[in-house]
Amino acid sequence: MMNGPLAGGLRISARWADGCLHDWRVNLLRPPVAKALVGLTPEEALSRVPLYYSLCAQAQREAGRLALLAAGWATEEPAESWLLWAECLHEHLWRLLLDWPRRFGVAPQTAAFAAWRNVRGQGRSALVAATARVLDETLGGGGGVLDQGFDQLDADGALALRTGLQARLAAVHAAQESLTADDVYPYGSTGRPATGHGEAWIHTARGALRHELRLDGGRIVSWHVEAPTDRNFASETGIVKLLPASLPTRAAAQEAVERAVLLLDPCVAYEVEIADA
Repeated sequence: MMNGPLAGGLRISARWADGCLHDWRVNLLRPPVAKALVGLTPEEALSRVPLYYSLCAQAQREAGRLALLAAGWATEEPAESWLLWAECLHEHLWRLLLDWPRRFGVAPQTAAFAAWRNVRGQGRSALVAATARVLDETLGGGGGVLDQGFDQLDADGALALRTGLQARLAAVHAAQESLTADDVYPYGSTGRPATGHGEAWIHTARGALRHELRLDGGRIVSWHVEAPTDRNFASETGIVKLLPASLPTRAAAQEAVERAVLLLDPCVAYEVEIADA
């Protein structure tokens, strides 16, 4: 899933021999978008953050706002928590209704996702009801529409995806409960206003999103963004942890790596290439 033309991409490759993978290459391309914020006023920079980082744009802007606040800049009003929960649910449901079905060999639930997304602009109460319908009618039971795909998987694949599916469903239910209760959206920040330094993190569907910045003379002098994808794909370590002990063929290795990448959920388009040694 691309975050617009500025998102970059992820390419993972390895060589298979005798049931093992080696010569890993994990290349995550991130264009230096945050550098475009340097030299701007805080107001200018904050207005551009959701344009430059269009995926999870609400969370990106709120993380930037919190980091600016921690650095000593009096910022605008915070985003409403329900809008952030809605954005979080959007990312979860995108995966569960569109991307996961393809991996399970079943039809994407395009109509169900479109119906849910069309309700996002109608307010919190309407979205609570729409999410409940999706969870009950499409994702009910162990995984609803996805359950039929487990029979097509090998034992290792079924176990890995079932575990990942249950974790994802639990996260959706938790977000739904927080949306219903209008809970404060999770975040944290630290800063040293005297030196114009601020850091902040905010919850997203993929993990903690972090912004760190410095101000000087009313201008941005540095701004760094660390998304969950940056941590999860810093090396092959996270992928390897999700692989089965046995990779009897190159095709099995390809499938296992693609499954692991899906579970780690990158926020950019990706490709996996497993070659014979």
